[in-house]
Amino acid sequence: MFRLGWQVFRAQFADAVSVDRFRRALRIGVLAAVVAAVVMVATEAAFQWASTSTGVTVVVIVLLAIATGLLALGCCPVAWPLDPAATINGRQVRPDTARTVRTSVKPYLRRKPPAVRPEDREAVLVDTALLRRGLVLDLTRWAPLLLAGLLAAVAAWTAGALPAYVLLYFVLWSVGVLDRVRELGRAERARRAAAALPPTDARPTPPTPTATRTDRVSPPRTDGAPITAHDVRPAETRPGA
Repeated sequence: MFRLGWQVFRAQFADAVSVDRFRRALRIGVLAAVVAAVVMVATEAAFQWASTSTGVTVVVIVLLAIATGLLALGCCPVAWPLDPAATINGRQVRPDTARTVRTSVKPYLRRKPPAVRPEDREAVLVDTALLRRGLVLDLTRWAPLLLAGLLAAVAAWTAGALPAYVLLYFVLWSVGVLDRVRELGRAERARRAAAALPPTDARPTPPTPTATRTDRVSPPRTDGAPITAHDVRPAETRPGA
């Protein structure tokens, strides 16, 4: 499921994430990293805030600068804007934030799902499409934030300001992100199973009519019954007769 989820993420990235917004977020992240690096180098030269060796200080500054850039990237909006805006009773709704499905669809997202029932076909197709969009957006936002926190924690641990066991929290959060990828694969599996079913309102195909022969000749009657029009055999004509 993880491999399928990663394939779906790559295939659906451009459908859920605006490429222009993502590029702008990348530029903002790079700018934030550069500014953070300059500020930390200047403050270190002026106040000597890092009580470590020069090599360790450089590593700490680089890690913190990259973490700042990733934090800025994760905080920038990257989703496609809703156009036209979806509204219910005059109130705008955001279907791109769907993170769950209706109760009838949940069994198909399990580790060992049952076969999709025909009556649940439309619900599975709709809910998995919304869930897929939400999961792609989550991964796009959370991955940079998680990596930023991890780099900041490693920098603090390198500088001696943070115990090593704190890094285990980021390992647990990483497992949660990977589970999102697995959930994306399960949603795609359910969607494919539902798409393979025929629509519930499809009409059955009428049987093909069997061609009837009109040149059939009835055998001669031997029971003495009166001859009907069906039993009359056409007169045979021969050449030269």
